[in-house]
Amino acid sequence: MPLSLAVILRRMARSANQESRRLIRRRLTNGLVIGGIALGAPALFNAIVARRARRLPRPRWGSTRHIEIDGDRVAFVHLESPRRGSRPPMVLLHTFGPGHTGLLWRETAERLARSHDCFVPDWLGWGDSERRNQRYTAQLYIDLLGRFLEEVVGERAVLVAPHRAAAYAVEAALNATDLVAALALVGPQGIGTEVTDERSDPVIHSLLRAPVLGRSALNLVTGERAIENHLRRETLFGAEGLGESMVEQLYRASHLPGASHALVDSLCGRLGHRLQAGFGDRVKLPVWLAWGRQATNPPLENADLWLQEMPNADLDVFDGCRNLPHVERPAKFAAALTAFIERQRFAA
Repeated sequence: MPLSLAVILRRMARSANQESRRLIRRRLTNGLVIGGIALGAPALFNAIVARRARRLPRPRWGSTRHIEIDGDRVAFVHLESPRRGSRPPMVLLHTFGPGHTGLLWRETAERLARSHDCFVPDWLGWGDSERRNQRYTAQLYIDLLGRFLEEVVGERAVLVAPHRAAAYAVEAALNATDLVAALALVGPQGIGTEVTDERSDPVIHSLLRAPVLGRSALNLVTGERAIENHLRRETLFGAEGLGESMVEQLYRASHLPGASHALVDSLCGRLGHRLQAGFGDRVKLPVWLAWGRQATNPPLENADLWLQEMPNADLDVFDGCRNLPHVERPAKFAAALTAFIERQRFAA
């Protein structure tokens, strides 16, 4: 009996996600092995890395601001549009990876700000936001997003969310319908096998929390060469296309004091969030899906799963892009998203 299309798609998605997790585990394990050879050498190595990492420079785009939410400082960049008030603002959420911050949105945000106010926050634990030693979870970020919409944006906004953050945006839209005007989901995760297979690994989590050995493993994951390799897997042109300054910024952000806490929870699968089956029936908003044609995590085939849940959603596929079309093709991405918003009729 031939396999159904849905089964084939699930198996392809599972294979891509398992390969990604295998690479992460191998890199972390190698770091732990190296760290276990001798405690003195890793300690010296870690001290050298810490000295090399410097404070992040103040962003030279938009207006950098901070707000305190439930006792935690949240940093964000605000880009004011000359057409402010005539169109809904946008909230651009960043992905989770070594050193990832709102900076990854810069090229696209500056284009979107020609017609929309843009808010680009750093998630708690990342970038210039508070980086406490605590457990970071999907629910923490879902709650944070709701508070950010209420206390910072203060009006119905378009949520632009890639990968895991897409599930957070959907939950925010379901929880605060009066604060979300539309959803723009980029290579979204939250349904399908990539969430089922993403389970927290308590052994690796404990090892990565170890003061010397864990720090040594993380320094391998967040080294400049490792970040370059990470970008090559996420994009078709890799670090070269993003420029040396981007690699340097990600490197420095990944070595800020406390930056490892959220990264460990991300690497160990604690930030994934599964959306409830049938959630699409409850989403009464315009929805735009963006995917790189050569995407691997999740692959383009997963778009069918999202269209089954939300058949009225629009889908734009970007050629020559892998997992970060908003970084790889900022001009085309901004133009497509702006065109989608212009086709909508938002209530006053």
